[in-house]
Amino acid sequence: MTCPECGSEIEEGLLLCSNCGAELKLIPDFDPAIESSISDGLSDLEFDDLDIVDMDKLDDDNDAYEDEYYDDDEYYDDEYEDDVKEYYHDERSDYEEEEELDDFDEEYDGDYIDDDDDFYDEDALHQLGLAIKESRFRLLFLLAFLLLIGLGIWGVSKLSKRYYMENSQSYQTQLAKEAAAEGDFTTAIEHMERALSIDSDDTSLKFTLVDYYFSNDEDDKALLMLWEIIYSKDINAQLAYRKIIDYYSERDDYAMIETILSDCDDQAIVSQFIEYTAQAPVFSEEPGVYENVLWLKLSAATAGNIYYTLDGTDPTTDSELYTTPLYLELGIYNVKAIFVNNYGIVSDMTDGRYTIDIRKPDPPVIQPEGGEFTEPELITVTAQKYCRIYYTTDGTEPTNESQEYLSPVPMPIGLSHMMFVAYSQEGIPGDISECDFELTLESEIDAQIFIDAIKQYDINQGKTIDLEGHLPGTINRYSYSVNAAIKFEDSIYYIVTEYVTDLNENSMRTGAYFMGDINTGYMYKGLRSEEDGSFMLGDYIEPEMYAVPEPVVFIIEE
Repeated sequence: MTCPECGSEIEEGLLLCSNCGAELKLIPDFDPAIESSISDGLSDLEFDDLDIVDMDKLDDDNDAYEDEYYDDDEYYDDEYEDDVKEYYHDERSDYEEEEELDDFDEEYDGDYIDDDDDFYDEDALHQLGLAIKESRFRLLFLLAFLLLIGLGIWGVSKLSKRYYMENSQSYQTQLAKEAAAEGDFTTAIEHMERALSIDSDDTSLKFTLVDYYFSNDEDDKALLMLWEIIYSKDINAQLAYRKIIDYYSERDDYAMIETILSDCDDQAIVSQFIEYTAQAPVFSEEPGVYENVLWLKLSAATAGNIYYTLDGTDPTTDSELYTTPLYLELGIYNVKAIFVNNYGIVSDMTDGRYTIDIRKPDPPVIQPEGGEFTEPELITVTAQKYCRIYYTTDGTEPTNESQEYLSPVPMPIGLSHMMFVAYSQEGIPGDISECDFELTLESEIDAQIFIDAIKQYDINQGKTIDLEGHLPGTINRYSYSVNAAIKFEDSIYYIVTEYVTDLNENSMRTGAYFMGDINTGYMYKGLRSEEDGSFMLGDYIEPEMYAVPEPVVFIIEE
């Protein structure tokens, strides 16, 4: 064996070099692979599994190597042969030392080493203990290092997971929804608020948080969140308005809804909820001075009622209810109106002053002007252009709902008081004209004779069933009256008007007329123009048609 320091030969059995004094190491320095192998084998001081190098095989390999590479004499000299021998000697010494170590592992009992060539050496044993101890410490350090790495990885993983949980909007949203599903809205609110702190622009999450607030009786926070959405001009502002209005609608606080909408400058949103508003009524005509009568219409944007006054007083819900257009004729009108929607919200008041300044029509002119007459004359009436004339013959004041004058009127029989009025094109009435007529006809034929003849005529025609004029199958009856007379050429005729009368004696003209010659007794059907109301003679009625049938006499023979 050679000294690893100076290369001198060391006598067999010595552990120190006699030349340089270097200590001979029985255990070579370990590289990582060898250390790992030794550590596994020495963990329980069991050395039985160590492999012993087959030196014979190594010699054979060396001989083969020499035969292959050093076969040529020109490359072989004594000096190189010595170097090769020395190298293989050293290698063999190392393997012998390993073999000795294996023998030591097998035979060591704690007190001595039993070997023919070796003897007990306390220093070698000390070196071996140090090597074993050092390998154990390294293993412990390695295990500790690996444990620290594992703990570090675990800690980083936990921190990463916690960071993800704290900073993931989707994860926080999921936790919020899970808590809400279980009815734990307090926890749901905490997670949703955390989600919004990560991304405050997610409007859908804001609406979800609003629902959680309402469910958790945190109405103030919910309303505040909705107003934040509105003030941010978000495209979902209309939905925010809807939730706010629904909130106050459920509490019947319509006044607050009207206030909210009146402050909203987005007409698209206002129109969406217009049923909650109470906008002032709109007048169909602008206030001002007019030279004609007005039909003033009042309208509102939504369902509800309009109340108005015409005398300038402020209207209330106790004022006149608007149902039809207001008719403003000659005069001054200070119109005021309010609107009350179906939720009881009262609008602002609308008012307008209307001055209707038009001339009243002059009184109609009547011809003849009245008096006593033995023969009938047609009564004619004239008025200003574009005026319409209405009249009565019973002494009541005429209106635009009375009989309209369209053509000369037959003079009434007997004493009559006739009144006429003219209405302007704007519907303004003038003063009334009136006069008295007394018509006395000299005739031997009484008007009642014609009435009785007409009743018999109806029976003969099957129109009635008796002289009282009853219609078949009904309680109504026909009745007749003679109110006026008219003259055609040289003959004077009674005008007989037909009525239908009910059980309560309410009568209505049927539009049928008869005419009877007061001198001859001849009877005709009367005709009246639908255009101007003028009368004319119709078909002649044969006397047989209204004659009383002769009674049938039955003779009984004895």
